[in-house]
Amino acid sequence: MSGAKIGKWINDNIVFLVGIPLIIGVHYGWLKLQENPRLVPPDQRKGLPLVEIFQRGKNALFGEGQPTSSEK
Repeated sequence: MSGAKIGKWINDNIVFLVGIPLIIGVHYGWLKLQENPRLVPPDQRKGLPLVEIFQRGKNALFGEGQPTSSEK
């Protein structure tokens, strides 16, 4: 790839090049804040928001208490 093609590719994909690492960094920061006992007591800790949203969606679609494919 020439320099012009690389520059165009970066300009075309800048949202992904910035957004994806930003999302990963925010989730990592959330996890580290939740693990700090001076900031969040162990009984008040929450999971990652994205994981909780997927679990709620799964429970809404398949009902609570039904085993997932990995639990069978």
